[in-house]
Amino acid sequence: MKNKGFTLAELLGVLIVLAVIALISITSITNIMKENKENLYNIQIDNIIVGAKTWASSHVFELPENDGESITLTLEQLKQAGFVENDITNPKTNELFSNDLQVKITKVDNNYKYEVIE
Repeated sequence: MKNKGFTLAELLGVLIVLAVIALISITSITNIMKENKENLYNIQIDNIIVGAKTWASSHVFELPENDGESITLTLEQLKQAGFVENDITNPKTNELFSNDLQVKITKVDNNYKYEVIE
C-alpha cells in the first residue's frame, strides 16, 4: 500500500514560497498606502486653497494692493465663513487639521499666490 500525501520538505518549501509572496505583497501595499495618503493630503491642501480663493473673491477690498504685500487667514476663519468644511482631516495623522493652520495670500506681479503654512 502506498502512502499518499506530501513530505515534510515539500510542505516547508510551499510555506517558504508563501512567506516570500506575503513579504513582497505587504511591502507593496504599504508603499501604495503611503502614496495614497500623500495624494489625499495634497488634495486636502488644494481644497483649503480653493476655500481661500473663494474667500478672496468675496473680500476683494481686503486683499493686498502692492506687490510683495500679504495677508494671512486661518483655517478657523475659513471654516466660520463657510468656505471650507469643518471636518477636514489630515490623512497623514488621521486627525483634523488645526484651526491655527494659516493660508498666506501674497500679491506677486498682479496675481495672488496662495500658500498653506502649517
